[in-house]
Amino acid sequence: MSRRAEAGAAPRLVPLGATLMLAALLSACAGTSPEPAPSRAQQQAVVSSERAGRQLARGDLPAARQGYRLALASAQAVQDPALEAAALLNLTLVHARLGDLAAAHGAVDQILEAPARFDAAVQARAAARKALLRLDEGADDEALRWADVATARCPEPCTLAPALDTLRGQVAFSRGDLAGTMALARRAADAAAAAQPAEQAGALRLLARAQTRLGETGPAADALARAWAIDHPLGQPDRLALNLVYAADNEDRRGNAAQAADLYQRALTVYNATGDVRNAEALRQRLANRPTR
Repeated sequence: MSRRAEAGAAPRLVPLGATLMLAALLSACAGTSPEPAPSRAQQQAVVSSERAGRQLARGDLPAARQGYRLALASAQAVQDPALEAAALLNLTLVHARLGDLAAAHGAVDQILEAPARFDAAVQARAAARKALLRLDEGADDEALRWADVATARCPEPCTLAPALDTLRGQVAFSRGDLAGTMALARRAADAAAAAQPAEQAGALRLLARAQTRLGETGPAADALARAWAIDHPLGQPDRLALNLVYAADNEDRRGNAAQAADLYQRALTVYNATGDVRNAEALRQRLANRPTR
């Protein structure tokens, strides 16, 4: 399974349209001469991005990638850093979901290598995405280093803090530090509870994994039920699949093999339906190696 996905909900979409709408609102409130209307290229960037976001929500990753590429080209044509950064961050996410980590690094590096062009908040988000990519590659020390970069660059109050704690918790989990994992996961869940439901769900999933590993299957089931209640209305297939996989792991630990098998198959159905080839294949391999009971 993708360790990047396990780490939480940090790589959420960046709405391109909000940039133009906010600019228009501030101009109107200022009582000064109105700013020029967005150019045709800027409008095209927003339209392409919004379409790509809908395609990604449906799980059509190839179409979403093409849409964000169009948005990026339009933003670059008019040299709009805000729109360009949003497209690059979204492309990083989609490339990674498609398993093309080289392309994902290439997209996010365009931001990280241009600190004079992109502001501190954008740099922080890019560093967080870089940390997730390095986590997915098993480079835990590099993932932690980039998480520290993201924290250092993130303006206060840092909205990335819950996601970064979840990432650090994932590293702790991979290193067998279950107490550290649960402490970081609980802190992330508490910090995200007020306004970041997706990040809260990611932290709860991580907490549940540690509890399952410790044999605390009842609390793990409760944490996963809370995560599902948050994720299901959001309708993001990758997170729903993770909830199903971890619930299956927990049922396996409880000795409920038939219930676990059903949950694994439901997760595989999600991955197949969304074209997530990499995670689908990883899950198939897990199922093939799973002891028969």
